[in-house]
Amino acid sequence: MAKIIRKKRKLRIQALISLFFFFSFIFYLCAMTGLKSYNVTLAKKVETKQEHLADVQEKVTTLEAIIKELSNYEAIAKIAEKDGMRAIQSNVKLLNGE
Repeated sequence: MAKIIRKKRKLRIQALISLFFFFSFIFYLCAMTGLKSYNVTLAKKVETKQEHLADVQEKVTTLEAIIKELSNYEAIAKIAEKDGMRAIQSNVKLLNGE
């Protein structure tokens, strides 16, 4: 009876190195694509946050101007007179020596 002889395949080191570099290159391409798309997404988020910040700063400056205008005594007196109120001098108290 004849024996079946199987030859063992030898893995060549050069083939393993080539395969390793091929998969490394594919991983590099995927990573670069993913990172670039993530970078674009983050840039869009930063832009929207900056626009929102500019809007809020504009509102703050507008409100500060309104507060400054309304904190003036003449403006308060005008609004009070408009609503039918008047200042009775005996009820007026000065704070901090004003």
